[in-house]
Amino acid sequence: MKQISYFLIIIFLILSSNINGQKPYKPRLDRDVFKVTDAGFSQAWKELRRGHCYFKQNKHGSYQLAVEHLLKAYKYNPDYAVLNYELGVSYYFLYRKDSALKFIEAAFNLDPNVTPDIHLWLGRVYHLNSRFEDAIDEFNLYKSLIDSAKNQKLIAQVNHYIEQCKNGIELKKKPAYVIIGNMGKGINTPYDEYAPVFAPYDSIVYFTSRRPSKFNKHRNRYVNNDYYEDIYYTSYKLGKWHPAALFVKRINTWGNDAIIAIDPHGNQMIIRRGTGKGTFYITSRKDIDRWKRPREVIHKINRKYNFESTLTFSHDSNYVYFVSDRPGGKGGKDIWYTRRDPILGWTRPKNLGDVINTPYDEEGVFLTQNDSVLYFSSKGHNSMGGYDIFRSYRLPDGRWSKPENLGYGINTPGDDVFIFVNKDGRTGYFTSNTQDSSYGGYDIFEFFFYTPKPLLTEDSKDQLIAFLARPVNEITLEPPVPIKMMRLTVVKGVVTEYGTNKPLDATIEIVDNSTQKVIQKIKTNATTGEYMVMLPSGKDYGMSVNAPGHMFYSENFNIPATQGYQEIVKNVQLMPMDPGSKVVLRNVFFDFNSATLKPESYPELNRLAKILKQYPGIVVEISGHTDNIGSFQYNMKLSKRRAEAVVQYLIAQGVPPESLVAKGYGPTKPIAPNTTEEGRALNRRVEAKVLKNPYAVKMRQDTTQTPNPTNK
Repeated sequence: MKQISYFLIIIFLILSSNINGQKPYKPRLDRDVFKVTDAGFSQAWKELRRGHCYFKQNKHGSYQLAVEHLLKAYKYNPDYAVLNYELGVSYYFLYRKDSALKFIEAAFNLDPNVTPDIHLWLGRVYHLNSRFEDAIDEFNLYKSLIDSAKNQKLIAQVNHYIEQCKNGIELKKKPAYVIIGNMGKGINTPYDEYAPVFAPYDSIVYFTSRRPSKFNKHRNRYVNNDYYEDIYYTSYKLGKWHPAALFVKRINTWGNDAIIAIDPHGNQMIIRRGTGKGTFYITSRKDIDRWKRPREVIHKINRKYNFESTLTFSHDSNYVYFVSDRPGGKGGKDIWYTRRDPILGWTRPKNLGDVINTPYDEEGVFLTQNDSVLYFSSKGHNSMGGYDIFRSYRLPDGRWSKPENLGYGINTPGDDVFIFVNKDGRTGYFTSNTQDSSYGGYDIFEFFFYTPKPLLTEDSKDQLIAFLARPVNEITLEPPVPIKMMRLTVVKGVVTEYGTNKPLDATIEIVDNSTQKVIQKIKTNATTGEYMVMLPSGKDYGMSVNAPGHMFYSENFNIPATQGYQEIVKNVQLMPMDPGSKVVLRNVFFDFNSATLKPESYPELNRLAKILKQYPGIVVEISGHTDNIGSFQYNMKLSKRRAEAVVQYLIAQGVPPESLVAKGYGPTKPIAPNTTEEGRALNRRVEAKVLKNPYAVKMRQDTTQTPNPTNK
């Protein structure tokens, strides 16, 4: 059995999260202080007491219930400090960092002595909101107010928070080159979704969720008052992720069921189930939607009195790396491994060592397919708070390198765990509870790392982000751009051949029209024709697309500065360079009412000149066109003069004069109605049309190489 593992896990992520490290102070309610007026007081007091009871349970699911009641009491009296404190702490445990900050600050402003631990909670909500310097100030103030001799364990925890904040300050200076997107409301909910497992054979993502379902309609009151875990899946079709579906009954039960791994053919699945420590099981597919009854797997990993969570296999399935809190570790949950001996079977698990493991928890282990990179999450190392995602490389002698923090952006002061990396090494999925686009609780996010290529000009300060949809061997994180502070637009699409829809291996150039400088070149995927680029908003861009043996395509588009993150789909079809094929030169501009070329026209005409010089003997008509404003005779003359100006420029760039013909058609060949300004703008254009091409047959036989006319 060959398996490539992709991991997840369980409620203990929540139970052992650093967010729950210190229990909140439980203040007493004061009826007289809360009361404002007789009207509505009785009901508001009941809601406050109910919410307070849930708050005192100190369970994740209970905080959800507490907020429901406390908000009703808040409508009656929003100025009660204790109420604001409990709302703030509840939202903190629900990972709603904005609301947590709002109510904790309000509680302090209403009563600086509302609880003895108010400065601790101010520090924690500042920490969660990446206000690291403010958090350090509050943590230090809190330490000065308590007896360190009697609270050594608490002091150690606060010092750890301070260390994480210092890590955050340094990591924030160099955010990662990464683009992150929430997988959407069809998949994520206000409940917890986590631990994605991707099945690339049919573009399916399996994941675990704690939402109510037909299997689990009640909360687990004995552990955390959350709903039990169920396994869901979603598929990527027609350019989007479909709404999540609940997995089959044989896989999901009344208790906790979490998916751990699936083989590359989708025929075998490892799950984890149980209401306590839990156990790994394996199941096989019967047919398209039926699975066999799961059975226990790898006995030496499963231990009755220890907690084992995620696991991952080597590419040959002879090594298993897993997370466990068994004795002999470095502290908390560690990463262990076991090897399959051909005679003795699975060996006794060994700790991966203190290069990887820390006195704090490790979680979410993932090994890439070539076994060269180990990804995992940790609360230790240089985490900025909660679980951060790290990466370690396998060294030639088999040891692992010092883990690298993947950086601010993909990592946050909350929990960032359960990363799954695709074969390309750049894209994948992970779980987080504090990304800005979260719907609540733990959500599943897509990501891709990108490596900005050097700009063609030294003085250009704007980076175009380019992602090539092709496999790469490693992730490269270079001196980063703070993309979370930028307004970005994804431009993506497919480049195909007109008439055949054949994907093309094309080159795309992006021009900053304000500077007339090419800021990036990218290649489409040679197999699919797909491309994707990311552009800072607030600029006017020119885009040209060129493939051997085809007329190139050009277009201008503006992205307003007020626009936040968005996606624009631009599918391009290139016409083969057959006689009769033509292209609009959209990036050719003239002075008003003149035939004088503007300098911003030069890059487009240079591209055309380069193509024409490759094919001696080709004849191209350069035609000028106008709208119908003004006299017919004047427009005919103006269009001819503009065509001639383009021809003269191309000749100056080395295009043989016999390859060019200038024509002026004035308003006689409109491509849009002249009744609107938009239509008239489209009609004011210059076109290039192929009249003769002795290499047309050769080009159509092989569009993957540029014909060599001298060796035909």
